[in-house]
Amino acid sequence: WTEHRAPDGRPYWNDGTRSTYAKPEELMTPMERADASTRWRENRAPDGRVYYYHQDTRETRWSLPDDLRLAREAAARAQSAIAAAAAARSSSPAPPPPAAAAAASTGPSTGSPNAGTSAKPRVPRPRDPNAPPRVYADREEAKAAFKELLEDFEIRAGAKWDETAKQIAADERFGALKTIGDKKQCFNEYQTQRLKHEREAKRAADKAARADFTAMLDERWREFGVEDPSTARHRPRLQDHADGIAGSEDPRWSAVKDPRDREDLFRSFCDALRVKLRDEKKKKRDEHIAAFKATLRSMGVDSVVDWTWRRVRDELKDLENLPEDERGGARTTTLELRSIQLEAYEAYADELEKAARLAAKEEKATRLREERRRRDAFVRSLRRRRARGELRLRMPWRTFAASIEDDAAFLELSRNLSGSRPRELYDDEQEEMEVLAAEDRAAVEAAAAKVGFEIVANETTRDALMAAVRGKASLPARATGDNGDEEVDEEEELDGARPRRVDSKEEDEEERLRVACGDAVVAAKERARRAARRKERALDDFYHLLRSRRRDVPITPSSTWADVEPALSGERAWIKCVGTSGGGVDDDDGGPEGKGNDPSTNVAKPKETYRADAEAVFVKYVEKLRRREAQAREAMEDGEAMDEGVYDARDDEDVAVDVRRRRERDDLSDEVDGRGGKRERRR
Repeated sequence: WTEHRAPDGRPYWNDGTRSTYAKPEELMTPMERADASTRWRENRAPDGRVYYYHQDTRETRWSLPDDLRLAREAAARAQSAIAAAAAARSSSPAPPPPAAAAAASTGPSTGSPNAGTSAKPRVPRPRDPNAPPRVYADREEAKAAFKELLEDFEIRAGAKWDETAKQIAADERFGALKTIGDKKQCFNEYQTQRLKHEREAKRAADKAARADFTAMLDERWREFGVEDPSTARHRPRLQDHADGIAGSEDPRWSAVKDPRDREDLFRSFCDALRVKLRDEKKKKRDEHIAAFKATLRSMGVDSVVDWTWRRVRDELKDLENLPEDERGGARTTTLELRSIQLEAYEAYADELEKAARLAAKEEKATRLREERRRRDAFVRSLRRRRARGELRLRMPWRTFAASIEDDAAFLELSRNLSGSRPRELYDDEQEEMEVLAAEDRAAVEAAAAKVGFEIVANETTRDALMAAVRGKASLPARATGDNGDEEVDEEEELDGARPRRVDSKEEDEEERLRVACGDAVVAAKERARRAARRKERALDDFYHLLRSRRRDVPITPSSTWADVEPALSGERAWIKCVGTSGGGVDDDDGGPEGKGNDPSTNVAKPKETYRADAEAVFVKYVEKLRRREAQAREAMEDGEAMDEGVYDARDDEDVAVDVRRRRERDDLSDEVDGRGGKRERRR
């Protein structure tokens, strides 16, 4: 087998009849043969780490597989045994023959056939003609003996077979392999292994030389005049310092032969040195900053407002009074030291501000928790007073505030800076009581309707209503607190899940009935007032409709209701007062008859209409037009034309209607704004 190189650089082997990229087993070292005996293959990752790959299962792992480890251990033991046997045989060498002794005394000449072999010939082991030939256990042992012979004579990888055969023929191990073909094959295997070992040795030597070269630069770069890479404006060049380094006669310089390797090593060293020096300077600067912060703490600097940089500088006096570790040593200049001190002061100021913000945030959170606790305590106090009857429905705040002015919960809540005030919490409690009162009023109204008693506004009295529904009204069970004196779990009480009981005292029921009946009477009055207000607003809008559409319809002193109804029946103001066509009853399609599909007439059906009142307003408006026409004709001269503007003149009634309509719009806007403000406050 002979080794060759393919065009792509890969090695391959040829034995004269066939070629293969896989290394033949005959040329493998014992360790390579051990690796080939398993299905695991050793490879190298892009980052240089070694990993192992199984050819069958395609499993990969970083650690050495057991199969491969056992095979290598067996090969190592076999090599150790062969080496031990060879050492035992060489410990008692036979006397060299005269030819070998003469060759050893004279040494090899320049033109001798042994060129390419070792300059130190070994003494062969001559054959003993009387001794039986040595018998080897197997072919592998014979090959190992032959290779051992080549190693003992230090045959180089480039030696020729003919020259080597003449040199080692006198040794008894030369006959370990019988045929010349086997000897040449074993010689080729030995040369391949020897070449590999020589290359590895050369790489190791080059690597050591490069490491020594870098160590030389690291030890003596200042001596060679190399500028500090971390502060130099340009990267140092080897050609500027090559003469000085070579003049130092350091053997580590001459160990690297290639100038390009020297340039690469010098450049890599400068890059690493720049990073190293920069890190050292940063570490040293951080140490100076930490030391100066300690000085600021020892000076009592606790606020950047009171301790400005100018004041700190005045307190420090001058640089000479600072400790040596803060001054930065002899290499730290005054400008650098001031820069370090200013940076340390700014960092220290940031730490103070951050600590102040955290303290303020914690203080605010503590204050808010305390204020929440005070509000909860006041709410519990209100509920206890409500359960005892000290807080009644619609009780004025001033009256209640006078009764609790010495209460501890009230005084504590008054100290709060944010959140709901006592009056707001009191209003919330009153709103809850109003909800319960509304339930009682609804029960009374339902009982009155059941017995056929009509609550008439401004006629029905509270006592009459009480007499009518007493014993008939079933008031809702009122949920109250316990007895007002026992403490209730805070979370349960605030969540509405506090303990409750049904209050069945007769006097409480009577008082609830009295309040509910009074509320029902007041509610009836309020409903009547709102109905009257709706009616007035609807009639005002109707009157305004007649005035604004007088010219369009037209409406004249001789117009009748039937004349204007077709033109105005689709208007919102008309529908609110009169309703839709057909006596105020809507058609199935939700609009006036014949106009149900018109989107402009889809107006919500009013709850109540005022047709008679609207007709009276129309009649009154027509009468007003007649009066104005008569007054205008009396003032006209003979032959003068009638001016239509007399019908549009405004009188006191028109002004009053406009004022009422404007007030209604303003009141509606204020009511909406008030509701929004209430919702926002409760939110």
